[in-house]
Amino acid sequence: MQIDLHDRLAEPSRLAELARYDLADATLRAELDEVAKRSAKLLEAPVSLVSVLTADTQQIIGSYGRGGWVATAQGAAAEWAVCSRTVLNGEPYCVADFSDDPAHAANPFLASAGLRSYLGVPLVTPGGVLLGAHCVVDTRRRIYTGVDMAVLSDSAEEAMDALLKHRS
Repeated sequence: MQIDLHDRLAEPSRLAELARYDLADATLRAELDEVAKRSAKLLEAPVSLVSVLTADTQQIIGSYGRGGWVATAQGAAAEWAVCSRTVLNGEPYCVADFSDDPAHAANPFLASAGLRSYLGVPLVTPGGVLLGAHCVVDTRRRIYTGVDMAVLSDSAEEAMDALLKHRS
């Protein structure tokens, strides 16, 4: 999967679109932190992220609930980032328990961060380009519902609206 992952994330048109956003803007990051905080609170999850994926890394541009080295890292290698699957699938992605899922059970990032379940939705531009994902992550096994998906999808639209305000 790693070669395919890199090839798909490194599509020149996707990276060119991503380069049009001022991802370092403090106002944007504050807005995305608020979106992440609302999502975490609404879905009763300890962690929520807004991230984009470059050719080989996940860059966290908005967050709530991260601590320790995870907060310092500001992202992960794309092959470790569950959000990569959300982006590559182009649709919501859900894992009830990473330890039971063959695709994630051996992921060193998830194990060391103590993360167990995930619900993510893609961040999609009006032109259909997949930039990243908005997700909630929990430290416990969790079955996410259709209502959870709808709440997170609404929040992802808010995150995309904030991103579009910082696009050149």
